[in-house]
Amino acid sequence: MDPHFLFNSLNSLSALIRTDPKRAEQFVEELSRVYRYLLRGREHDLSSLEDELEFIRSYEHLLKTRFGKGFVLQIAVDEHLLGRRLPAQALQLLVENTVKHNMISEPQPLTVTIRNAGNDRLEVHNNLQRRNSRMHSNKVGLVNITERFRLLGAPPVLVEETASDFRVTLPLLGE
Repeated sequence: MDPHFLFNSLNSLSALIRTDPKRAEQFVEELSRVYRYLLRGREHDLSSLEDELEFIRSYEHLLKTRFGKGFVLQIAVDEHLLGRRLPAQALQLLVENTVKHNMISEPQPLTVTIRNAGNDRLEVHNNLQRRNSRMHSNKVGLVNITERFRLLGAPPVLVEETASDFRVTLPLLGE
């Protein structure tokens, strides 16, 4: 996880403590879930899609606290796929990349969609709103994910970019 995320999370928490202690408490609970999952992920190479999506919902809570209506997450995954597996924290890395590389505002929300693409693939899609910064992407995150799938002998990860969309399609592994 990007160290800037921890810094930004602590800033969000600091602001919440003063303005909305109840939400600050919820934020701390979700932040602890996120970090617990990250620590556990170091012990396991693979995770079920169900566990990954549960983790993403906690991660979403942190992002929604920070960005409000500027961040929208939509999950549309068939229930029968929840036992399928993928490398631990692969979804989090992809969602984190969307936040890192795109502008996020309430007038122009960043919308991330996670959906199945058939019985053997999962798609992570976002509207493309590139930041106007000098931050250059070296695509280390995508290379990391692609390599992890390759080492597992999985079909290739597909990455597609158009003028308005960015999409990564991951293979789902057996239960």
